[in-house]
Amino acid sequence: MRMPLTAPSPQNLAQWMLEAFRTQVRVYHRAELPQAEGCLLVVANHRSFLDAPLMLWGFQRPVHLVSHHYLAQVPVVSQLIEHLGGFHLGPSRQSRSQLFRLFRQAAQYLHQGEHVAIFPEGAELIAQTSSPSQGADFRRGFAHLALRSGIAHLPIVPVAIVSRQEASGPIFPLPLLRMLDSSEPMFQRDGWHPLVIYQRVELHIGVPRRIRPEEIQAYRGGRAAAVTNALAQEMQEAAHQLTLAGNQHPW
Repeated sequence: MRMPLTAPSPQNLAQWMLEAFRTQVRVYHRAELPQAEGCLLVVANHRSFLDAPLMLWGFQRPVHLVSHHYLAQVPVVSQLIEHLGGFHLGPSRQSRSQLFRLFRQAAQYLHQGEHVAIFPEGAELIAQTSSPSQGADFRRGFAHLALRSGIAHLPIVPVAIVSRQEASGPIFPLPLLRMLDSSEPMFQRDGWHPLVIYQRVELHIGVPRRIRPEEIQAYRGGRAAAVTNALAQEMQEAAHQLTLAGNQHPW
């Protein structure tokens, strides 16, 4: 009698993907992560499709990854992300109701004591040729999510994915991706979408930064733009400093 095939766990699938590409991984913690609450909102830089399995590998527990809208349009890739515990953003020009639906879904995971990870750089670097030390501006979506989550003192954890050795090259023409997501500004130009495969990579997990009550009060009191801008810049700088530190020590 043939036994039914079962889907691998997200952690096993992440490990299989990293092993398939022979990616060597080292994980560094700058501080002990809080355990009592159970949930973390993780923000990280983004240059490779391997960033998703790296997050699960680094945290050694389920992490719900917010992935780009166009990946939901790609057969196999969409299912792969779902098996990794991910869920998709709406299109770049999504309505407020679509955006709030995403926030509710992410907040539900957090209230259940599960981690949520977001790549605030969006497609800025993953859709073009970039250097391992290069960074991009953090978008404010994660800050809105944190401040609207209803979780007091929610810990936000900056993470730097530091590539120490990699292989890269063109894989998809951007006009083809434009057919999958015409709302993404990065797909409006000519050229090719690169594929970055980490050979040696470090995950630098930074010090958790908790949402403060006065920030929630200011957010609800008409200063949402100022509060989210400040939080996005703070987390961007934290990730940048982790990347610099990671590049300064030998493998």
